[in-house]
Amino acid sequence: MDKPEILLVNLNQNDAKSDVARLLGGHFRFTCLTDTDAIADVMQSAVPVSLCFEYDYPDIPRLAALQETKLAYPSLPIVMVTRQHSEDLAVWAFRSRVWDYFTKPLPIESVLECFRTIHELPHKQQRCAPREFVIRKCSLPADTRFQESSRSRDAKTVNDAVVYVETNLHNKISQSEIAGRCGLSTSQFSRVFKQAHGTTFQEYVLLRRISQSIRLLQNPSASVTDVCYTVGFNDQSHFTRTFRRYIGVSPSAYRKSLETAQASLLPLTGTS
Repeated sequence: MDKPEILLVNLNQNDAKSDVARLLGGHFRFTCLTDTDAIADVMQSAVPVSLCFEYDYPDIPRLAALQETKLAYPSLPIVMVTRQHSEDLAVWAFRSRVWDYFTKPLPIESVLECFRTIHELPHKQQRCAPREFVIRKCSLPADTRFQESSRSRDAKTVNDAVVYVETNLHNKISQSEIAGRCGLSTSQFSRVFKQAHGTTFQEYVLLRRISQSIRLLQNPSASVTDVCYTVGFNDQSHFTRTFRRYIGVSPSAYRKSLETAQASLLPLTGTS
């Protein structure tokens, strides 16, 4: 069986090779672009099943390319991968309606599951003519690029924490326990993690839970309550407040916007 294909927009700076293609090349085929102006040409010939924007240190023009693509093709699943991470950047990505958001070093199993889920979606849900609706353009985060140096080394130090979070979102996550897994005291871990990822460990966990909840809410058979507990929240009110804080609307309102979007696209998909 042919490998599923992903359109990869490699926006790493200094012509750096794609980490996504290198790590997932055994599972997917990649059509790679490095010029954002070429995205429109590809879209004119055939809308891809999935699209990945990969960054190391994103700047405003490169982020704008992702946003403009999502605005033009709102039903196209777009995955964002970045080395630079901050709460502002993650919130911007979620509000731009990316399908999922990952930081490097990549949690391979989670990324594989993400793309496999996309490629299992009904054909009509993925390939549809461009139309703007529901998604509103949100302000781009400030350009806060930084150079790879101590941050890169710090990221390797706390990589076990990132891997643990990805596989245990549904469980209670103790920062002191994770610090021990990384061979650090709690205070050392807190400092190193923030230096590596641009946000606190607690905020990172919340962001990953919100990211996973966005994916789950796209399944109409999963209730908001089910999603709440599946991603590790013990209280639905807390889940709703946190979701609204990052996404700007409640989980129920977000799901309703998805249903409205899909209903709006039905006349455009035709029959197959």
